[in-house]
Amino acid sequence: MGSEESKIIHETVETSDPGAGDEGRRLAQEENDQKVRQLNEEIARQKKQALEEAEQRARCEDEAQRRQLDERKRKREEKEKKLKEEKEFRELKSALMEYDFQLRPRIRKESFRDLDVSDIDLVRIALVGPTGSGKTSFVATLQRALGQEESSAFAQGTGGEGTIHLEEYFVHKHVSMVDTRGFFLSDEKLFEECLNIMSGRIRPGEEIVRNYDETKGQTSKSPTKTKGQVLAKFAHAVIFVLKANDPRLNDYKDTLKKIRNHFREDGYAPVTVITFLDELEREGRKAQKKQEELEKRKEDAFDRASSAAGSSSERTFFIANYTDEQKQTSMTVERTALDVLDFALLSAERFIQIRKQKEKNQMERGLAGGASGGKETLEQFFGRLKKKYKWNDQGQVKEVLSSLRSNEVKTVNALKELWEILKPDLPLSIGMKKCLEEEISKI
Repeated sequence: MGSEESKIIHETVETSDPGAGDEGRRLAQEENDQKVRQLNEEIARQKKQALEEAEQRARCEDEAQRRQLDERKRKREEKEKKLKEEKEFRELKSALMEYDFQLRPRIRKESFRDLDVSDIDLVRIALVGPTGSGKTSFVATLQRALGQEESSAFAQGTGGEGTIHLEEYFVHKHVSMVDTRGFFLSDEKLFEECLNIMSGRIRPGEEIVRNYDETKGQTSKSPTKTKGQVLAKFAHAVIFVLKANDPRLNDYKDTLKKIRNHFREDGYAPVTVITFLDELEREGRKAQKKQEELEKRKEDAFDRASSAAGSSSERTFFIANYTDEQKQTSMTVERTALDVLDFALLSAERFIQIRKQKEKNQMERGLAGGASGGKETLEQFFGRLKKKYKWNDQGQVKEVLSSLRSNEVKTVNALKELWEILKPDLPLSIGMKKCLEEEISKI
């Protein structure tokens, strides 16, 4: 990069109308819905057969015949389990194919009552990871899982480490994936500018041109927060994509510290996708590793990736992405891809809900002449509860208060309004959470 001018460009890869594939998706959805009906019918037949077999066993006195009936029962139960798994997969697929934030959000629509979310017509999910980690393949896998026979991601996915731009893929008419490149090896200034793009501080289509000779030796500043940013332009959720066998995986906890902190402060709850598990296992077998050693390598990769991205174990997934040449489908692969999308959409909706609630609170405080909206501060509230319930872990209380402040929750009333949204991500013990819920219910 040196002294040359460097540009950051937002590039919309899916230049066609995101609704152009509606007919294909509609047909795929009809086929999926028909499959759900067939599965329901088959499951009903299996239940009827199970009842008949139970009656036969009750009347059967011949030992050999009873063993035969028991074996038939075992096989039927295995089949029924597979049918139920496929039904759950198909129902999730159907729900995500019908996804519309305005009409059918993943969390209860009532959760957005009294909040103006009319400007959110598209949910954007940012993909973060080094070049070659499998981001493009994950997008393509997700597109296929949602009924797109031909994925544009394989054909369009280009770009190298240090080439910083955003590529936007529509995995659904109402959901796009923003593939952000260059985060891992680029200099500090470009890194911060990319964060500004992701958080809507730089709009799609804008270019940033910097002359590095002019800024050489200057201390870089943190991304500037500006007022009046349009939430519809934000990335509403974040998915980290990391390779299971990446030799740099140990280093990413430090490499990603700044972006991890930035996302946490902005209210994102990241989801992590770990790719190339097959390569990790193949490398282990080639080195003649025992099965328990392979499992240990897998667990280590899981823990390191989850820690680097700052996502919980519930939001961390292994996946074997489809390749461009691969035409055979896999329910396991597609179920994982859909689970990742589902978690990301839930995270996005909570992010939107919190941001919109903050906007509403700020507006109400402004109309009330700057009133705080609560008689008791959070510090006073937690101090009182600490004495009442004899909480000894002062560090945990500080961590909870820090998390609430990062979400701009400064009063007890604001905590009550946002409690159901914030509760899953607060670092609370079960006992503390129970006490807090009891106290909040009295407010």
